[in-house]
Amino acid sequence: MRCCATGKRGPPRGSGPVRARIEDRVRQAKAAGLRNFPCRGFEENSAWLEAVLAAADLVCWAKLICFAHLPSLARCEIAAFRYRVLHAAAQHTRSARRICLRIDRTWRWAAQIAEGFRRLRAAFA
Repeated sequence: MRCCATGKRGPPRGSGPVRARIEDRVRQAKAAGLRNFPCRGFEENSAWLEAVLAAADLVCWAKLICFAHLPSLARCEIAAFRYRVLHAAAQHTRSARRICLRIDRTWRWAAQIAEGFRRLRAAFA
């Protein structure tokens, strides 16, 4: 049990759904590589921390922009998202001034990934 002693009345800030969302992000950052620092030196671990936080932010933004319409992908843990989306066999090609994403059709989430890529291009076009 945690206790927070302040001079203010009312529930402490960061309680309820906001705190749960923060704890979810911390748990996902730990799953992305924040759990253990790989090096002994401060500078190397600082670089590792920046890379892990950037990766966690990119995954969160990808879920928000590309997969907001699919609750199964938008709310899944980072390990499941990594398996379903980031480990898909695909090729990023350019043809006739168009960028194409060729996804293996036998992949279970191929249609959802293609729709997410379309939403990403539409968001930044």
